[in-house]
Formats: sequence, structure tokens, C-alpha cells
Amino acid sequence: MQIRRVIARNFRGSQHADWTLPQQRFLCLVGAGDSTKTTLLDAIALVLTPRWGVQFTDADFHAGNLAEPIVLQLVVGDLDGTMLADSLFGLDLCGLTGDGQLVHDPVDGAEPCVMLQLRVDEELEPEWTVVRPGSVEPGQPVSAAKRKALGLFRIDDRVDTHLRWGRGSALSRMTDAGGSGRAVTLASRAARDAIFNGPQTELHAVAGRVAAAVSEIGGRAYTGLQPGLDPQGASSTSALLLHDDRIPLTSAGLGTRRLTSIAVQEIAAVGGDIVIIDEIEHGLEPHRLLHVLHRLKRKAVDESGQVIITTHSPIAVQALQAQDIFVVRSAAGETTVSQVPADVEEAQGALRACPAAVLARKVVVGEGKTEVGLARHLIRSWDAEQIAAGRPTHAALGAALVDGVGKTAPVRSKIFQSLDITALLLVDNDDRNVDDDIQAAMKAGVTVVRWQENNSTEAEIISTLDVKALTDLLQFAVQIHDEQVIRDAVVARLKNVASPGLLDPDSWLTAGHTLDEIRHAVAEAAKKKEWFKREDRGELLGAFILAHWGHYKDVVLGRRLAELRRFIYEA
Repeated sequence: MQIRRVIARNFRGSQHADWTLPQQRFLCLVGAGDSTKTTLLDAIALVLTPRWGVQFTDADFHAGNLAEPIVLQLVVGDLDGTMLADSLFGLDLCGLTGDGQLVHDPVDGAEPCVMLQLRVDEELEPEWTVVRPGSVEPGQPVSAAKRKALGLFRIDDRVDTHLRWGRGSALSRMTDAGGSGRAVTLASRAARDAIFNGPQTELHAVAGRVAAAVSEIGGRAYTGLQPGLDPQGASSTSALLLHDDRIPLTSAGLGTRRLTSIAVQEIAAVGGDIVIIDEIEHGLEPHRLLHVLHRLKRKAVDESGQVIITTHSPIAVQALQAQDIFVVRSAAGETTVSQVPADVEEAQGALRACPAAVLARKVVVGEGKTEVGLARHLIRSWDAEQIAAGRPTHAALGAALVDGVGKTAPVRSKIFQSLDITALLLVDNDDRNVDDDIQAAMKAGVTVVRWQENNSTEAEIISTLDVKALTDLLQFAVQIHDEQVIRDAVVARLKNVASPGLLDPDSWLTAGHTLDEIRHAVAEAAKKKEWFKREDRGELLGAFILAHWGHYKDVVLGRRLAELRRFIYEA
């Protein structure tokens, strides 16, 4: 089975969402905080939950608007023969055409689908029905048993649920109806030792399968995973939980519990089940995260199921294929979901080089390390001013700063803009080979902050400095390079100055050079000798600019940086 479409109205952070899913079995939702990624997963989980006792509150209505009902709809396709039987959904099927249109009946050329709806009005009573597009009929009620047959598993922060033989847990699904009850009866009579020392039961066999699956998924190598009573003690099946030897798994670390929970649900899920996982990286080290991603994707493809995850992890973004990534955005209550296009050249490279971009609301793409370092220092200073004024920082506003890696920076900024991530390109102006790509980025909506024509970043900073400020800049350079190296690099470009000479712009003026010639020599030496071609050295340039802001604020460089600041901090 696969979800083909998710529609949500008046639900939590989303006034309206309409996401049409492509026919693929592994999908990863990314986006800034509060972009309603979890809202989409919640909508799926609530429509497919086998529970009747779902409680809603006024807070579940978008902006507290009780005048409009919550309406959640899922279109589920790729149905097997069991799902198509009259006893389940065979009498209530709709159709999905090749161009994504829903039709009342599964006519020739349309995929048979079932459209499930959950509606909640101000009375807060949920109502599950099967509906058809274009129909004026209220729809047929959907029992909990029918929803359970669709096989949804959700893995989130409540991982401990599936480490128990409680009602609705994955362990219970793997155990016959009486197995867990018999074990609890024994446990109630003879306490915990009766479980640990008693005869081998089906529960032990299930625990053994879980141990093997956890090892395969990259978790702990259990040597004695077995059922045992919760130390809290109870007579319900929820008191029966997995133990590692005599230690309850609920005492293990979050990563271990989360991996074990995923492994349990992998076993319980039959081919074709739908699995949704919120913040898959939570509690997992990078190597475990990468292994889990690979395994889940392979399992979904091999067993004809579907896995939908969310993540805030750059590592996860880098590990996945571009077409696996879906960027979620929310503006004025409207949720949109954009798939990263697999056929766009450089899309994969952009994600792997700049994964933070797709996890943000807006992104500053620096052309290279110098520009990134310069911008980072300025942003830290601007953040301090924002905090002092009681205004939000760049992080609170969801702004990211990434290295576009030279000539690819314009292309990457355009890709991010196409995914509804507002982009700014910070770039120098001494390379005519990138002009066409910069123009294309601008046409796509990217804000471009670029220096004066033919100026590198170093040249732009130096081009308006007086002798004293030039001396200050050279002293900044001496902090990271030997003074003799700095001096020789500049003097070699001043024909009237005898080598070795002095690191002193005043003496160069005395030797007969103009201020413009000296500026040009310093700028060329700084660029060619890569004085500032590292992020930490770019930060020194940012510090220099701030130290001389009284001069820069009224020249082109200051005006360009003011554009950068407005982009970051204006809503």
C-alpha cells in the first residue's frame, strides 16, 4: 500500500494542506521548525489509527477556529487483493488517474484507491468515513478493524510503547491472543522470577527475533533479550516488557530503545504496511542513523510498503538521494510540499554540500569560504544587537548560512529558491564566467548581493581605504601570516619600492606610488596569496569591517551589507 494524497483542513498549524505523493516508497520530509512536517504525519496517523478513543481539544483546530471542522483525508492506493475485497473497501473505491485526478469510480486507466476521511467538529467527536470525490453522500463509516487492516505503524518519541506486550503494540501483534495473557498470569503469581526462570514461551521466541533484528539494524548485540515484568508491577499485559537479561529495556538509552522499537515494528509489519517516523535521527549516533536509513529504504522497496520520515539532521539529508527529499513550507496557514527534482543538474550536489539549506526558512549562500566567514562574523555582531533590542536572532528567524563552493554557488542558490527556500547569493564580481548563472539565479527570485564590477571581496574591502586603514588591514593579515611574507607579496607589486622594504603604506607613498596603486597592490596580494581564503580568516575581515564601520556604512560595501542584514532579519 501507498499513500497517494494527504489533505488537511483547519488542523493545528495548517489551515490547508494538499500533498500529492509520487509513486515511491520512501519519502523524507525536511524543513524549518514549525513548517508543519509533524502536522502532516499526525494527520496520517489519526486517519489510519485503529483506536476509537482519540481525544481532540480546541487546540487541534487551526488558530482555535471552531467554526470550521477539522477535515483530514487520505487517498490510499497500491491496494492488494485483501483490501479490494467487498468485506473491506471493495464497495467504496474511487479512482486516481495518471495525471493525478481523483474520480468517483475506478474507471479504466485509473488506479483503484480508497479515500478515508476523519472529521471533527466543535463537539470534538471524531468521525471516520470512506468518501468519494464529487459525492454529496456523507460516506460510509469505517470501523477500527478496517483501519487496522491498512497496517500503519508510527515511530516517535513514545518508543517504549512497542517494548511492551500492551494493547495495540507491535509485540502483541506478533503474539497470539492468549500468549501475553498467560505470561502475565504466571508473572502475577510468581512475580518477576517466574518469568525469568519459567519455561520458554512464544514470548521468548519473539524476544529472540527482536534481538536478531536489532543486531541487523545496527543496534546493541543483545545476549539475553527476554520477556519480564515491569519493575513497577501490574497485572495488565502492559506490565510485560522486554528485558536484557534482568534489566528492563525501558532503562536503556534513548537510541537503544528507539532502534529496538523500530526493529520490533519491522518484524510486526507485513509486506505493504505504512510506516511513519518523526525525527528519525532522535537519539541515534550518525553511523546508526545512516544504517537505519539504508535499511528502512531497502525494506520499503523490497516489501512493497511505504516509509515516510521527517528529519532535522544534515547527515540524513546528505545520505539520501535528492528525489527522496521533500521540503515542507508553511506560510499564512498554507502548507506546501515540494519534492527535490531528481532531473535538475546539481541538485544532489547542492544537498550534499549544503544540507543545512533545506532545513531552514531562508538561506545565505556565500560564494566561498572568505564570504562565509565574513558573513558569519557580521551575523554574530548583528545578533547581539538584535538581542539587546529584544528582537529575534537569525537562528530564531530560520536563516542558514552555507558555502556555495565557488562557481557552483549561483546554481545552488537557484535550486534552493526553486524549493521555496528564500535564497540570497553573496558573491564577488571579478569572474565573468559566472555572470550567466547569476542572472539565471536572479530571474528565479534569488536576492544577489554582489560587489562592484571586477572587484574580488578583498578588493571591495580595500578599494576605498585611506593609508591608516590600509595599515590596519595589513596588521590584520599579519595575525595569520608572517610579516615578511605579507611585505614581500605587496612590495613585489610596487616597482618603486626597493626590496625588502617596509610594511608601511606611508613609505610606499613617499617612494612615488599613488594611493590607488597601493590599494591595488594590497588587494592583488591578498587575493593571489589567499590571505583570507578560510572561514576563520574571512571572520577577520568581518571584524575589520565592523571596526571601520564608520567609513564603510556610506560606501557601496556598506550598502550591500545592509541588504544582507535586511534579508536575514526582516520577516
